[in-house]
Amino acid sequence: MKFAHLADVHLGYRQYGSEDRALDFAQAFKKAVEFSISQKVDFILIAGDLFHKKSEMDPITLAQATTVLEKTNVPVIVVEGNHDSTYFRERFTWMDYLTIQGHLINLKPSFHDGKPVLDEWDGRGGSYIDVGDARIYGLKYYGMLTEKILEDYLPLVEKGDFTIFMSHFGIEGYMNIYGCISSERLYGYRDSINYVALGHIHRKYVEDDFIFNPGSLESCDISEYSFEKGIFVVEYDGELSYRHDGTFHKPRVFRILEMEFRSYSQLRDELLKRKGGPGEVVHIKLKTSTNIDRDKVEKIARETLDPLVLRIEVDYSRGVFQALDVSLKDVKGLEKNVIAGILRGFGYEDIAEEVLRLKELFLAGKLDDVDDFVESIVGARIKDAERELKEEENAGDAEDEEEWRWWEGR
Repeated sequence: MKFAHLADVHLGYRQYGSEDRALDFAQAFKKAVEFSISQKVDFILIAGDLFHKKSEMDPITLAQATTVLEKTNVPVIVVEGNHDSTYFRERFTWMDYLTIQGHLINLKPSFHDGKPVLDEWDGRGGSYIDVGDARIYGLKYYGMLTEKILEDYLPLVEKGDFTIFMSHFGIEGYMNIYGCISSERLYGYRDSINYVALGHIHRKYVEDDFIFNPGSLESCDISEYSFEKGIFVVEYDGELSYRHDGTFHKPRVFRILEMEFRSYSQLRDELLKRKGGPGEVVHIKLKTSTNIDRDKVEKIARETLDPLVLRIEVDYSRGVFQALDVSLKDVKGLEKNVIAGILRGFGYEDIAEEVLRLKELFLAGKLDDVDDFVESIVGARIKDAERELKEEENAGDAEDEEEWRWWEGR
């Protein structure tokens, strides 16, 4: 048995508003699938976030996915990540659409009385499928409900010759992002599961030849530029062997340049010394104690570096801020908007109000109030999510049947 495991493709991501970056993500996916097929794999796993946007699908992105998938000669088995899954009450996803077209096998459980039901894949739905000697179970992204659902889901997994559990959540300790759990939640099921195939965290990691996360194919944020990119190619013939391979694609280069600004001529000379190749994503961080002309800085940087994308961050000293005498009528409102923008950029829901409240409690040293506030937030969110999950379940079978009949009649 041989298979490829990839995740976090993010097709359609026009990073920094750049069409070239969107093409980078598409090329990475195309090359990853072509490379997998060249390795003579029996199937391909995509552990979530095939797409970058869950609802605003454009024709080019859909064509990029379809063009690649229709040329595969092996099953492509997927689960929905947080960027793929629809909002509650929007039951039909683009992964479902590609499943109907015969390009994907989208695994996810059904629910009865709030508990997951693990049905075998029947050609249009199910939570597990047998491919040769492998049995693959799938669980889509459920955010803060993940641990609760895993408690009910994992005991239902039946051991086969080689059992894979695929889902989209992170393991704590690798990146500080939303949607992570302790790996100890999984180790109790080593007797029934041989390989845990994850996505969500954009860096590669392996735990104890049991939990595998390949990372993304391209940098979705400048903080990820140093992460190893690629996919896992896995073989099993009674013994497990694997390798992480990224040779099929050269990711776009991100370059971070930090320097003191003293003069425009000094800036030009410094950039020339640290110049890379053309078409890079360049982030310049300047420290200065004097006011500078950002347009002039940008002009020098573009002429010197020829970047695809240029980002400039200026760190002024405290004295300059004082001299500017900026008066802000609604500092808290501005801070809330900034926090909300950051949260949206990382795929979080808007919890800016809660973040500001926590900041106030920490600054006031009210640690007991912090614990109570966090507990109240988490409890309320879990109750909301459980209610919405129940509403989604109840919306249920009739709506699914109607949608499937419509698509099958096309």
